[in-house]
Amino acid sequence: MIIDSVNDAQTIRARTVAGQGELLMISSGPEERGHLNVSSNYGLEGDQTYQADYSIVYRKGNQDQELFKLPAFLFVQPTDRVLDFAKVSFNEADIYLLTPQYKSGHGLAGYAFAIDKRSGEAFPLSFVQDGIVQDTLVYAELQPAPVNDHEQLVVFTPVGAGGEPELEPRVYTLDLVNHQFVARQSKSEGL
Repeated sequence: MIIDSVNDAQTIRARTVAGQGELLMISSGPEERGHLNVSSNYGLEGDQTYQADYSIVYRKGNQDQELFKLPAFLFVQPTDRVLDFAKVSFNEADIYLLTPQYKSGHGLAGYAFAIDKRSGEAFPLSFVQDGIVQDTLVYAELQPAPVNDHEQLVVFTPVGAGGEPELEPRVYTLDLVNHQFVARQSKSEGL
């Protein structure tokens, strides 16, 4: 990776209309912009690199609510276009997934944010599997993106080097009270 410039001004790297406002990924300090000088698992030679402290913000009118921080976060994109949050609608909330990295050798990591349809409240979501809580959802880059199927989030998981693929997609139930997606046990794990 070669650094081409440093920008001290706040830069919006992702933006999507959400609820009565918008979700933004904004640099909250100096941002290093560069490019990959060789191809790798994260992108092709010449792809743009970005590194800074970023904040995920819900902006409603002139009010900014910080939802999540990504300190010293590095990601690669083929162009410098502003990214979108992918929207997945549920009965009680709209879910917005931000996946800054477009390519990876170990699955794409997405961050989830909810806008409660009744209250209008915005908040980050975590993911729970086998009692372990994580801030990210990792999913396969060459499979369909996560979708809502009968009020459950269906996710195709990545296969790591030498790993066995899971035969079924992972299924998560939305728990708005606890701000989580909780993984259902697969049939092979006893259900």
